[in-house]
Amino acid sequence: MKSRLIIALTLSILILVLMPIALSLFNIRGQGIFMISAIVSFVYIGVYVFGGIPKLIIYAIYGILIALILSVLPYEYQMPVIIIGTMFFILNPLSIFEKFLESKMKDEDVLPIRISIRGSYWPFFEYRREMKNFYHLPQQKKLYTKKWYLHARQASMILLYTLGVFLFIQQINYIANRIDDINWYNFFTLYAVIIVFLLAYFIHLKGFTSTFRTLGISLFPPIIFMIMISDFHDVLKYSLAGSFVIFGLVIATIELINLHKRVAYDSYHYYDVDEQMEVYANALFEPLVYNETFTLCGHYQIKITKKEFRKHFQDILIYANFFHFIITAYTIDKDGVHVYAEFNKKAFKRAKKFKTYLETKYKTTVPLDLVSDPEKTLYEDKFFHRPEYIIARAQRLAELLKELSIDASIIISVIAYFKDQEQIKALSDEYKITILPTVKVEGYITVRIDIKTINNEYMIETKIRDLLLNLLIQQGQFVRISVYY
Repeated sequence: MKSRLIIALTLSILILVLMPIALSLFNIRGQGIFMISAIVSFVYIGVYVFGGIPKLIIYAIYGILIALILSVLPYEYQMPVIIIGTMFFILNPLSIFEKFLESKMKDEDVLPIRISIRGSYWPFFEYRREMKNFYHLPQQKKLYTKKWYLHARQASMILLYTLGVFLFIQQINYIANRIDDINWYNFFTLYAVIIVFLLAYFIHLKGFTSTFRTLGISLFPPIIFMIMISDFHDVLKYSLAGSFVIFGLVIATIELINLHKRVAYDSYHYYDVDEQMEVYANALFEPLVYNETFTLCGHYQIKITKKEFRKHFQDILIYANFFHFIITAYTIDKDGVHVYAEFNKKAFKRAKKFKTYLETKYKTTVPLDLVSDPEKTLYEDKFFHRPEYIIARAQRLAELLKELSIDASIIISVIAYFKDQEQIKALSDEYKITILPTVKVEGYITVRIDIKTINNEYMIETKIRDLLLNLLIQQGQFVRISVYY
């Protein structure tokens, strides 16, 4: 996939470099031909990057076929061909051939490109992605629980995608037919095509709310453009355009701030009898516990009640989102509230500034215990490997299935390490055990233990406690628990 991205970037840069040269050296016809070629090339580069080689080949066939037919037909007869060509892209009659090509090619040439975030702050950005997904979960739940909403989303996406393809083919064809007397304003109409595709993407991924927000912001450039080409007096024209520019920047800034304010915290809530504390561990952080860069762990003790803490908890989450660190858990005991956070291994100043922020918010002294824990033993001992945490995680995952109206039986899947085969055999009569040869840890055998049960909190807790007891007897080491249906 890296090679696909390199090829796409190389071609894109080459087109951008050639653009000013072509516009300065070619006549009006040559400039128009180059711009049309550049726009179409960018579209197919996008198909190559996000759709893979098979889809690029199929779309290239459609494009060449439509272009050849349009080139030989008089302009007044071209609209039916544009409509039929749009249907080709939407219905994809060559889908069987596309699947054949996919079966003959490597995965890296077929699958959509996956952009992985790198750098020392990658755990935070992965966490932010999980948080945004959870923030939009109410919208996603409707896809499972309300058929009318699912059909409305699907129909809207298909309609927008169809409109985008139609407008793109029609506008490129319109410009090509007037290539000798090209009007550069025609290229601005392609902005509408980009926005339509962007709206289709947002309605598919996020839902109607995010789509309408995007639509609102996208209206400012065409409004400003229409004002600038209008016949208004210059003073009025520039005053109106300037006002809309300022208004648009203000709206965009507000939306950017609100984007950072859209935070969420999904917790594994339980009471730890041994520690005598109520725990709210961050469920969204759970997949990212083991990372190599967010290893600076802060423990903040605030002598306030749970109710007082909750008043400003949303502000704390927003603060953490702005300054790129993660609230991993908070607990409540007789001494007050304990907040646990993980920072980038170099962010000592930010950890201390967070202490000052909490003191300002709650108007009390907040002791800070700041340690480096690259092995994550502190989080394991305090939360991750505690029986109550494990049970709470399984029950929360099972609850999410119920919220999605999935009432089927569930499978509790536990990953564990053992030192020898005899320990595994001792459990094999009672549990379904699968050895995982691809997950290798030196000196240990990795297995997956699957338990089928009904989706009931009491049954889940009973099954997990029995398994954890058996793991303790057979000296198995718990790694992680998941729930499937």
